[in-house]
Amino acid sequence: MRRIELRIAALLTLWLSAFTVQAHGLDVIAQHSDDRVSGLALYTDGTPAQAIYVALVAAEDATQVLGESKTDGEGRFVFAARADGGMRVIVEGEEGHRAQALVSDLPASGGSNATLLLLREDIARLQQHMWWRDLIGGIGYLVGILGLWSLWRSRQSGQAR
Repeated sequence: MRRIELRIAALLTLWLSAFTVQAHGLDVIAQHSDDRVSGLALYTDGTPAQAIYVALVAAEDATQVLGESKTDGEGRFVFAARADGGMRVIVEGEEGHRAQALVSDLPASGGSNATLLLLREDIARLQQHMWWRDLIGGIGYLVGILGLWSLWRSRQSGQAR
């Protein structure tokens, strides 16, 4: 009985320490308006991906590089773009992080599309946010795995008798 309590305590300790360790990925959004492609690269924790490599490539052929740059201090980038569209942005961050996105074509307008880019940034941040349902779902998976393990152990001890 003492071994089971120690195992449960060790499992609980590992589970609680998992909240302090969070891996992060890399996300990118890009839009084409008038004669330029602008966008934003963010890590999944919401911090801007600063000073990382960005390439603008043809959507149909990633080996055809149309432009190269680095993100600024806020994770933003801007390229002069071709008029016919069909482009993709590839960002490569530290520790092997890589993300790509097709460039969205926006209709030409007399004003600025800064508002639309801000809305797209907000959507990207909301998609990266950790929700309570995600946390509760993770706990449910752990409880389910522990239940399956307990069932397996009880059947093993039943066969030994």
